[in-house]
Amino acid sequence: MSLFGKLFGRKASQHPVTAHEYAERYASLVRSRYPDIKVSVQKDDSAGRTRVSWKDANGVVADQFMGNWYSRYQQQPEALQSLLEEQLEEALKSMSAVAQPTPPDRNTLLPLVKTTAWHQTAVAQLAAAGVADPEKQFLIEPLAGDLVLVYIEDKPDSMSYLSPSGMESLGLDLPALRVLALENLERFLPQLEIQGGGGRYAARLDRNYDACMVLLLDHWRERTPVDGAPVFAIAARDELLICGSGDALSVEALRGMAAKIAAQSAYGLSDQLFTYRNSRLDVFA
Repeated sequence: MSLFGKLFGRKASQHPVTAHEYAERYASLVRSRYPDIKVSVQKDDSAGRTRVSWKDANGVVADQFMGNWYSRYQQQPEALQSLLEEQLEEALKSMSAVAQPTPPDRNTLLPLVKTTAWHQTAVAQLAAAGVADPEKQFLIEPLAGDLVLVYIEDKPDSMSYLSPSGMESLGLDLPALRVLALENLERFLPQLEIQGGGGRYAARLDRNYDACMVLLLDHWRERTPVDGAPVFAIAARDELLICGSGDALSVEALRGMAAKIAAQSAYGLSDQLFTYRNSRLDVFA
């Protein structure tokens, strides 16, 4: 087995519960906890568009799409009940934040790597849920290839996307926001772990911002000596793999791992490879 396989190999999982069944089980959990609340399930051929909707006593609506949660279940079928509980807890925190909004905190703003496909799906989901101007719910900045950056408020009890209006309330524009978010991200550098060797590496952090550490490559590049320019697989939120452009065997191995992880991970990103030129990320041809 290759070094990539040893470090990042994944096992296929059995998932006897369908996406629709997962949604029904989640709806049942909500009903059991809040019997006076009306809960509905809107099913679709796509797990990403299947959603559960309900409203709390304050009139705040939870409209949750099952895509990411069902993907996590497929990776951890034995953890079904704990995932349902976690999903409900996250919904309650989000609804509390909506009911009692607070101004954005500059110290909590961080970048997050997403994809153009994610953005299109998120906008379509918000539109289907009746959200006005769904395009205005996110700040989207092109990064490279099919990757984009969004900005989030990462608070101890919740994580939410920063909107253009939230940015404006802080007196920032997009370039200033990126500088601030990267400065905040630098706080994670002491926790960054580099695994591997012999020109094949993985950058490990906290399973939330691993992929984002490519934005700070200049701070840790010397820890990953490679043959040629650094080549990256940014295949999932929690996967950042590196080799060198001059190592053809490693590049092909990396390409295969990127495709596999992007397709299987609950937090999949891109199956493309990327390189670093002139202090910026670019698609590796």
